Amino acid sequence: MAKTDWQAWVWIKWKPGTSSTAWEGWKNNPSIKAAWSTLGEWDCVLALNVSTPEELETFVWKTIRGNQWVEQTSTSWAKQWWG
Repeated sequence: MAKTDWQAWVWIKWKPGTSSTAWEGWKNNPSIKAAWSTLGEWDCVLALNVSTPEELETFVWKTIRGNQWVEQTSTSWAKQWWG
């Protein structure tokens, strides 16, 4: 992906008592480029391989929100300026 391309991100908040393996069903999903565990308001963030806002919303509602342990999501787009 070129540095000038926009990238989609999904921030995820797990439900209380979520298993530490709740994310494993996504591990081999080709639409997920990378995954991080995070501290603070959100529990993890995924970098996605999608091209349009419509693809992003479909992926979030069918794949991410389909996981019984997901309590909340937030999506954003980012473009790398340097680095």
